[in-house]
Amino acid sequence: MGYLISSDYLKQIQDVNLQQVISSNTSILTAAEKSAQYEAQSYLKQKYETAQEFTDTAKWVRTMPYSAADRVYLDAAAFVAATAYALNDLVLYSGSVYSCIVAGVNAWNASNWQLLGNQYAIFYAAYPFQLFDYKKIYNVGDNVYWAGNTYTCLIQTRTLDHNTALQYNQINNLPLGNVFPNDTIAGTQYWKNNGAYIVDSDTPIDNAAFWTAGDNRDAQMVEKLIDITLYHVHSRIAPRNIPALREVRYMGNKEDRQMTNEGRVIYPVYSSLGWLQACGRGEVTPSLPLLQPNVGKRIRYGGTIRNINSY
Repeated sequence: MGYLISSDYLKQIQDVNLQQVISSNTSILTAAEKSAQYEAQSYLKQKYETAQEFTDTAKWVRTMPYSAADRVYLDAAAFVAATAYALNDLVLYSGSVYSCIVAGVNAWNASNWQLLGNQYAIFYAAYPFQLFDYKKIYNVGDNVYWAGNTYTCLIQTRTLDHNTALQYNQINNLPLGNVFPNDTIAGTQYWKNNGAYIVDSDTPIDNAAFWTAGDNRDAQMVEKLIDITLYHVHSRIAPRNIPALREVRYMGNKEDRQMTNEGRVIYPVYSSLGWLQACGRGEVTPSLPLLQPNVGKRIRYGGTIRNINSY
């Protein structure tokens, strides 16, 4: 169980070839995935909330509770005739996952089963309210979701008039308009904590009020992480004879790599390492959650607050 699942690899390598590379040992692939994830995080963590992106993609279990944004995929054991299935049992039949809606069935009849989706179809638990954003204006009574809990606004977002802002002299000295809901000092003054948000066990995966069909991972991040993983698993076999395709997708062609005056290599953006470097520099904007408050911006700003004069 991790950020990636087995079906993710099918777009970039045939399963039979992958099994040869890892000697059909999934622990090798798991270790390489973890290494690839840490490598990606090292480029992104100064600007992005990587822990929020790199969560596990687990097989959906109906009897388990889930938190908002939890990501799951559909899978089940193949249907076996003459087996007496209980209500809500899951089976795999003709590439799709079904849930039993008639207890005691032991032969295939479509009317006895509810189609949930294709095998490996991904769903994620919906947010009950919008994520807290420190830059937004909140009014009393507004609800947000933050760090696993839901909160209700008790004090309206502070807005500074021009004369007050001038007292801070520098733009980067201006205070935040909002207090984070889980702030240990002032959080309870500004926000009412309504407790943890949980999608209860036995909530059907097709209940759109709680589950969203689709992948909440950044598609390019998935692709690049697979390329990094495949490069590393190939290197375990013959470090000096890695297939050219894997090397190009990982670090680009040699003639496209640039060396800075400081001796640092800049990889082409079409490669995985180059894409990660570009994300860190702000030249590429992936669909990853940003750190709050924003940090790691390529362009820094500041200066004295501008006077607005009227005559």
